[in-house]
Amino acid sequence: MAKTLDLTSGPIARKLLLFALPLLGASLIQQLYTTVDILFVSNFLGAEASAAVGASVLLNSALVNLFTGISIGAGVVIAQAFGRKEEVQLSKSIHTSMMLGLIGGVLLTVIGELSGSAFLSAVNTPASIFGDAQDYVKVFFFGLTFMLVFNMAAGVMRALGNSQTPMMIQLVCGIIHIATNYLFIMYMENGILAVAWSSVLSQVISAVIAVYYLVRDGVMSIPKLAVDRPLLREIVRIGLPAGLQGVVVTLSNVFVQYFINGFDVVAIAAFTAYYRIELLFYMPLCALGQAMMTFTGQNVGARLFDRVKSGLRTTLIFGVGYSLILAAVLLYFGRETFGVFYTDPAVIDMGITIIWISFPFYFFYVFLETYADTLRGAGESTVPMYIVLFNQCLLRTVILYGFMQMAHDIRLLVAVYPITWGTAGAMLYWYWRKGTWLKQPPVSRKFR
Repeated sequence: MAKTLDLTSGPIARKLLLFALPLLGASLIQQLYTTVDILFVSNFLGAEASAAVGASVLLNSALVNLFTGISIGAGVVIAQAFGRKEEVQLSKSIHTSMMLGLIGGVLLTVIGELSGSAFLSAVNTPASIFGDAQDYVKVFFFGLTFMLVFNMAAGVMRALGNSQTPMMIQLVCGIIHIATNYLFIMYMENGILAVAWSSVLSQVISAVIAVYYLVRDGVMSIPKLAVDRPLLREIVRIGLPAGLQGVVVTLSNVFVQYFINGFDVVAIAAFTAYYRIELLFYMPLCALGQAMMTFTGQNVGARLFDRVKSGLRTTLIFGVGYSLILAAVLLYFGRETFGVFYTDPAVIDMGITIIWISFPFYFFYVFLETYADTLRGAGESTVPMYIVLFNQCLLRTVILYGFMQMAHDIRLLVAVYPITWGTAGAMLYWYWRKGTWLKQPPVSRKFR
């Protein structure tokens, strides 16, 4: 198979970095997609159109997060089969995953088309933007099948060690998205539909290119697309907890935002900028975690457990080192950093307060991300989900509520983040040390 990367041999640090960097590039390109949509809608169509697009964000994110989790399960099953060099099992895993992406996409498209209006009503979408929001949601769900097919195809490539091709496809389609956004807005009467159809077009092209690469490289054959039920159960067993975790964490952020909105406009503006700056931490650490998940999958498949432990140590060193260095730089240049977003001294001062409480402890998040992704790569997905949900949703909300009862202080609100990163990381470390993941049988043996 072309462009695969065997992570079961060779220098660990070099291979992890080579694999993680394109994942980071893909994340940056995805952020470009979002930023371009915001810029075009706000500058060309106005505030009401921007609000109409924003009204559907929560629903879109929840469904995409759910299926992203399923694709994680598929990636783990494929990576383990690849690590064991079992060609028949590998082929079945790939074709089951791609068929699942197609069926799941069609199913979610139907659900979204039928429930989109009800959801917009449930979240109290204003009547003035309801029609535009409804139009946007309907077109968005039309393209969802292509989005999920691309995500699954990209997951297949990454499980085989190829993180470069998905990034390049996203780059090409990102450029197309920018161009069609401008052209469609200029020449279509309904601006909201123009933005929506531009997104759909880029999704269609990305799905077609990704499938073409898989077929061309002999990774996939369209006539062989079929669902192997035992493999499907294993994909769902590993992927569904990760998907549900993404959905619940997304929804729980609404509660955090509720408390943020309880402060003044200055605090809200400062947090808006903070979340943008925080991506400088989050995206590279997420890329390292994703790389470690594939690394673990391949090496657990090959039963190279000591190599998994070495890879984990290497990833933690990279992640902690990066977090501490970046924190020092951003704290030193805090005013200049927030000045990119706002000129109001009060907002900048509030932003400085936020980052001095959060950024020095961001290395706690490295342990959360790395241990969770390593356990998933080993086929252990349910317990990490429980740990993350307990800490990021339940414990965070309880502590936040308690702090706000003690004092209405923005510093207490911010402190909840590093506290729950630390507790989640500690619990994941404890579960890792138990060694349950070592007792997981290889995926392929479950079907013999």
